[in-house]
Amino acid sequence: MKILIPFFMSLILLTGCQKAPEAANDDEILRAKGNVESTVEDIVKEETETASGISEVKDGEMVDLVIGDGENRMKIEAEIKAVPETVNIFTAQADSDLNEEKLREFLEPQGTVEDITQKMLDEMAAEEERVRKIDEELGQESSIVYTASIGDDSYIALTDGNRKAIFSGKVHVTYEDTQLRDKYLTIVQQDAQELNIKDPEADAAAFSLQDAKEILLKKCSPLGIEDVFINRAYCYEKDGFTGYEVWFVPVMGGINIAYSFGQHDIERIYPNGSAWISAEGIASINLYEFCMEQVSAKKEGEVISWDKLQEILKAYVEDGSLQCREWAPFTTVELVYYPELTGDKARFVPMWNLHMELRDHIDYVVEHDEDTVWNIYIDGITGELIEAE
Repeated sequence: MKILIPFFMSLILLTGCQKAPEAANDDEILRAKGNVESTVEDIVKEETETASGISEVKDGEMVDLVIGDGENRMKIEAEIKAVPETVNIFTAQADSDLNEEKLREFLEPQGTVEDITQKMLDEMAAEEERVRKIDEELGQESSIVYTASIGDDSYIALTDGNRKAIFSGKVHVTYEDTQLRDKYLTIVQQDAQELNIKDPEADAAAFSLQDAKEILLKKCSPLGIEDVFINRAYCYEKDGFTGYEVWFVPVMGGINIAYSFGQHDIERIYPNGSAWISAEGIASINLYEFCMEQVSAKKEGEVISWDKLQEILKAYVEDGSLQCREWAPFTTVELVYYPELTGDKARFVPMWNLHMELRDHIDYVVEHDEDTVWNIYIDGITGELIEAE
């Protein structure tokens, strides 16, 4: 299934995502790349850790270290979590259980339910036709962009007059409570407080972010969602009303799916969700490429430990594959599941992700007039450098 997105979104998506540097045709560069690959393979194959002064950390321990010598040096200031004992590679497909009965349960209607599927489809078709005519009048190619998806062409929409819920492609879900949404629209005019999600004391005391997460999970329980990882959150407070705007990703086998991407590629999938939540309930939920059913789970090797990861990073820094500076520290290091699209299925591979906040990276670039890597994905089993932005 291809998902329609507006033109202004396509301007962001079409910028593409930088991959790990490819080898040039120069023989010297090719030999250098071969050397670092061999070095990484040797590190991964070692039966014992070759720490070289690097020690294993305890779960949740903060690390502060520098990797590399000379000008190209990587600074890490981050909390490191323990890796689960069993880490599988998952394959998933669209959730066949997302039917009309399940949608009614998710809607939690407060009145008579109306099927508005055809009405919504007609509105979408009319909008697509409107855009097509504008493109023709301007003499330009189609400004409608379709993104990749593992979903199908199914679509169901129900409403009780106030609440509305939609299943699309058996992977996408939207929900809206009109009354709560309208109340939120008055609140969001106020300044929002962005929360430090790594600090459990950062949210509001009366109605916490954890309270909001529990409401979200209870609402999504009919969808089979047992846990999510909140990667960004804003708090709005006015006249005793507290609400949260949250972004989150699925969790599989105790590990969250990757969420740090500066640029999106329309040929890839990025499972994610967002919601507006208060103690009064949920104003809206949007789940994109989120609902899936597991097809297989297979262990294909041992996950690289933290101390081996440091040696691998050192190899890439010394090789020049990663251009870093000590004044631009990486503040997040975590093992995540990296989504790969394979036809009508998604494959989730464990990868180590190191990143700093994009806004911090921009500040560093402006201050030092020099660009550096801010977001890294390394295969959690092979040690291969998969992506660097």
